[in-house]
Amino acid sequence: MGVELAIEKLKTSNQGLKIIQENVHEQLGEIASDPRLEGLVIDLENLFESYLDTWIKSNSEILDILKKGN
Repeated sequence: MGVELAIEKLKTSNQGLKIIQENVHEQLGEIASDPRLEGLVIDLENLFESYLDTWIKSNSEILDILKKGN
């Protein structure tokens, strides 16, 4: 895989991850309506947010490395 293709794939990945991140609350809405899982949903949202932040940061760091080497 060429460097340019890798850069484009990482950019696309980050865009998709940011969209998911913006919609985490709505995506977990169905779970939130179950009273047995009331406290769990907030923890899940925080977990997903942290996971997505880490993934985006890693992708961004790799993008920087690839751009500098290109």
